[in-house]
Amino acid sequence: METFKRLQINRDALLDQYRANLDDVYDLQDTLITTILPSVTDELELEPDAQEWAKEWLSDTSSVFRISRRNKFTRSFSLEAIQKNMLWRLTNLWPVEGQGEAEPLSPIPNFHCLPAHIRDPLGRPILVLGVAPVDEDLSTQKDLIIRAFERLRIHLKRLYDDSGTDSRPVLQYTVLLDLGQLSLQSINIDLFTWTTREVIPRFPGMIAGLFLLNYSWTYSGLWSVFKRLLPETALSRIFFPSQQELIELFTPSALPQEYGGSLPSLVDIEDPTCPGVRTPSLPAAISPPSPTESSPSTSILPPATIPPSWLSPMSLLNPFFGYPVATSSSRRGPPSFRHGRRRKRDLARTLLTLFWIRWRNHLTVGLCLTVILIIVRISIRKGGGLQLRLPRGLPLPHWLLSNRRLLSG
Repeated sequence: METFKRLQINRDALLDQYRANLDDVYDLQDTLITTILPSVTDELELEPDAQEWAKEWLSDTSSVFRISRRNKFTRSFSLEAIQKNMLWRLTNLWPVEGQGEAEPLSPIPNFHCLPAHIRDPLGRPILVLGVAPVDEDLSTQKDLIIRAFERLRIHLKRLYDDSGTDSRPVLQYTVLLDLGQLSLQSINIDLFTWTTREVIPRFPGMIAGLFLLNYSWTYSGLWSVFKRLLPETALSRIFFPSQQELIELFTPSALPQEYGGSLPSLVDIEDPTCPGVRTPSLPAAISPPSPTESSPSTSILPPATIPPSWLSPMSLLNPFFGYPVATSSSRRGPPSFRHGRRRKRDLARTLLTLFWIRWRNHLTVGLCLTVILIIVRISIRKGGGLQLRLPRGLPLPHWLLSNRRLLSG
């Protein structure tokens, strides 16, 4: 399978870089712990527990390796990036959530990591993400995103440490992104942009592959917008599998029953990043549930209802740019044309509108000049020449006298 080959090639290239630069990463960690951390501690007057927490992060070999890899394994750039990252972490992640028995970890909406023994075909842990609307303000959503990435880092560190002397340690996740509850009207592009620019660079290289599930043509216009915000290296790790392709690649033993696998439902699978807490299940992806399996209590976060509406011919969400289309609340299959077919007049109207938007200033100026010239010519023909009235005693300019023949017609 082409997808498997691409994933395997990327995995082998990553492991080659890991083996070739591991000694340099160890040396970098030693410098960070013995030199950089004491300097930051004195500068910020960190308490012992905060200093120990920062040291734990600097001891995470897999994280230091990924940051170094992002900086092309250049020592000076890596030191600077890690120091900035440490300051960012002290600002956004300290104090640590869930400290003590009185403050346990709480589940994060749309976020579920499968147990450690469940892996993809290349031995990497599997993360399931949903896109159901979250009833929280923007600040809380940003905090949830940061906490989710930190939990993933900690879990990945445990798996890396458990690898021991294995020549192929765990360094990345494979992500299943379920679009089953995606609402075009509730998408926050600013939040997505903030995540890609502010959070992901703090946790680089954690995703080996992203599989978009339940994707349809309804989202093609939206995808054309999002892919412009992602780097080329990230786009090469995004896949759009069918149900059969997903099962063939992962096998049923590695997939929850929502995705055609033999594992229990997500709601019955414990999340190792949040032990002891059950998380709400995500909607069934790829294949819709049968009527006997559906019930009002299936999902705690119901999908936002999208009433049938018309998309503008020039909307970025319109997969048939230039033609008016209708979207349905079911979000299944491609949108329908407003008049049942592609009409040339609709496309011509859109092209004329775009032409006017692009050239309206030039056309307006040209039209005004044309009207002025017409008025001048009419005045010249009626009056036998253009009469210029100047105050008495004011001499005519030399250039005007030399061209008086033009004024007389």
